[in-house]
Amino acid sequence: MTQAYVIPFVLYLFGTSFLARFGDAWYPLLYGGLVLGMLVYLVWLLVGKPILRPHWRVLPAVAVGLMGIGLWIGLASLHVEEQFAQWLPAWLRPEPRVAYNPLEHLSGASAWAFISMRLLGIAVVVPLAEELFWRGFLLRWLIDPEWERVPLGEFTLSSCLTVTLMFTLAHPEWLAAAVYCLLINGLLYWKKDLWLCVVAHGVSNLVLALYVLITGAWWLW
Repeated sequence: MTQAYVIPFVLYLFGTSFLARFGDAWYPLLYGGLVLGMLVYLVWLLVGKPILRPHWRVLPAVAVGLMGIGLWIGLASLHVEEQFAQWLPAWLRPEPRVAYNPLEHLSGASAWAFISMRLLGIAVVVPLAEELFWRGFLLRWLIDPEWERVPLGEFTLSSCLTVTLMFTLAHPEWLAAAVYCLLINGLLYWKKDLWLCVVAHGVSNLVLALYVLITGAWWLW
């Protein structure tokens, strides 16, 4: 069962890192292939298994997702990380996002095809892969290596702070990521429902993508 919670995250992490090695000409096609491949894998992995229990009682998740992305955009806009990154060793400095603007590199249907894939990736694939790993697996594994016997939403300060630190270092917007991770952790502690964390994450990412498309803030993309 561990693989179901960990492998999607690892595949997406290494997949996106691999894409960064290619130029802008190949990026849209390879990214679309990664998203579709991940989606097929996640459907195969989750359907018919008691890993997630989807339901429509998601109002708390929607509220947390909207609050979280509002905080993320506001805190990320402060660029706090840039103020002290020069004092950090090179390996610890946050790396900027790909910030790929399809409207500059593609035209017409090709640009909107990529945007569709990006929306699918950011609003569906990423929330599933990340929530399975961060809050479905790691938050419990840090409490007990026999993590499956740890109930969802069991709180310890050490596991909460460790996951928050790791989640923060995995994103270039450190302050925003730390606050957001604590917020989604809090949702899990409150509702004991991993599906609500997936929905909240999906709502946040979808709103962020729409914000980027409307404002042109591609550095958040």
